[in-house]
Amino acid sequence: MALLLAALVVAAPARADDLQVKEAATGHHGQVTIIVLPPGTSPRDLTGLENAAIGLMNPGLGDVSAQQTWLDVSQGARAFDSAYDTPLDRVYPGGDSAQGWERAVKRSKTAESTVVPGLLASVLARNDLVASATESAGAAALAVARRDGVIARAPEACGGPDSRIDPDTPGADAAIPGCPDPVTVLSMTLASAIEASQDRRAGDLQIFIERPPAASGDQLSIAIAGPDMKGTLESPSTRTDGYVLSTDLAPTILDHFDIKAPKAMTGLPIESGGKLEVDKLADLENRYQQVGKRRGAALAIPLLLWIALAALVSFGSRGLYARPALRLLCLSTVLLPAVLLLTAAMEPSLTVERAIATLLPVAIAALLMRIAPGWLSLALACGLTVIPYGVDMLAGSALTPRAVIGPNPGLGARFYGIGNELESTLMILTSVGTGAALTWAGVKGRRAAACFLVAGLLATVVFAAGRFGADVGAAIVFPVAAVVGAAFAGGRPKLAWAGLAAALAALLLVGLADIVSGSETHFVRSIVGGSGGSFFEVIGHRLDATRESFTRVSRIPVTVVALAAIAAGVWKRSVVLAWLEGLPMVKAAVVAAAAGSLVGALTNDSGALFIQVGTLYLALVLGFAWTTAKSGHRSG
Repeated sequence: MALLLAALVVAAPARADDLQVKEAATGHHGQVTIIVLPPGTSPRDLTGLENAAIGLMNPGLGDVSAQQTWLDVSQGARAFDSAYDTPLDRVYPGGDSAQGWERAVKRSKTAESTVVPGLLASVLARNDLVASATESAGAAALAVARRDGVIARAPEACGGPDSRIDPDTPGADAAIPGCPDPVTVLSMTLASAIEASQDRRAGDLQIFIERPPAASGDQLSIAIAGPDMKGTLESPSTRTDGYVLSTDLAPTILDHFDIKAPKAMTGLPIESGGKLEVDKLADLENRYQQVGKRRGAALAIPLLLWIALAALVSFGSRGLYARPALRLLCLSTVLLPAVLLLTAAMEPSLTVERAIATLLPVAIAALLMRIAPGWLSLALACGLTVIPYGVDMLAGSALTPRAVIGPNPGLGARFYGIGNELESTLMILTSVGTGAALTWAGVKGRRAAACFLVAGLLATVVFAAGRFGADVGAAIVFPVAAVVGAAFAGGRPKLAWAGLAAALAALLLVGLADIVSGSETHFVRSIVGGSGGSFFEVIGHRLDATRESFTRVSRIPVTVVALAAIAAGVWKRSVVLAWLEGLPMVKAAVVAAAAGSLVGALTNDSGALFIQVGTLYLALVLGFAWTTAKSGHRSG
């Protein structure tokens, strides 16, 4: 009995404190405070915050304005500027409402995906929770504007020095003096923020964000202090330790109050875990900034240089070395994505990465030509590229997002799995590699057809499933290519049309698998309507994006060249088919890759890219076939 009484005495103050924490804010949970810190605040600066998890926050899709970042926070979703029919007009907090709000709302309705400015504050209001902002918050007040543009203003004393707070003022005893509302946005110096984190009550959630510049796509420093927050910030949206999205903030706040986020919010609640390593965060930020900037240097420059050198050797030798030069060009281009995955692990300087991307593929290609002549060299080159990416997908996309040919996470769109560039490339190399291996091994008929189907099935699981590659388009193009390749390899080309049915079945199965496994993917959250729009609206937006991909000024020259090459191939098809004579498995692979590229061009929001990539690789593979036909080594 004495022990029981002692336990009650000890436990009673704890229960009272818990009730005080709950009643101080909403009657349910502690308060949420979004504290905006000065520009230039680094993750290392945030280590002074007490009991906080630290990371980086992507501010938006591409280079966005500060106003767009806070609007994205308010809606828990975002879209590219190109997805709207007009640029963001001037919208800013003015008194108790947002000026220019009506134009911003009208603009949001033209986006490809569903975005609802002011959704966060409106959802909170429906649950009798007030979200307010101080005047010092500036543009950040847009984060708590309601759908009608109204901004609840926090008391003037909110966030001020303790000496100015009357003890009878509502919220005077709060961690942030004078802030009585459940959710408050305000601005502080770093020193004041550190002091506020030390005074945080057990049930409160404090979100510290570096103020975004007027217009930039650079990552922002962020820290969250709250229940169970420690180490490094994490988000299912990115699957990357230390990296979260601006759209994750609204679901995180709603989750704190046990409110289910509406479907229109595509962000996911932020979590924490793992040891905080500030240097790794800095390296991650630097690499993500470089990925997009280096694409031309590490992709286009080596490719153009190789083509120029191959042409120079061919013409300079009057055709004597044309065949080995073309083979070397083909193998080097196939190996380039694999080398870029290697440099992603090394994270070298631009000069070193460009040098490696230019020289290493050629060296490996020359070695393959030496030890594995004929079609075996092409099969090995395709395997050396496709298999490492598959392994990386199974391992959780550790390197692919850091590769310059990867999904370009610095842009804010994709942070794990493969992007459209890899989707189109890996589909072609899977088909071509299978056909080349079957040609070298002399396998034909039903066994060859089965090989195409098995390769396509494995690639679909690895590159399309939400747990791994998480690419919706891969669930379409890989099955199409596999079935078309199998139909031609088995001598029944009329069955190639079954590839469309296979793609539909793959989409349904991948979607079902993602739902059952709980994988958060673009397929489940967007294609099935999870983003708030209907299925047909999503399809309509994707078709519009496909059409626009062919009309973008930056892509028109390359697209025109690709279409001209296709037209030339059709015009001289009898000559081209003669190169494939006696190579039925290579022919099946070429047709399969072409079919996958065509379907990808018609269904993907980067349709023109599939035409460009498909034309490049298939032209090189046909050139490789020409070298074997001329030299008399048809089967390797």
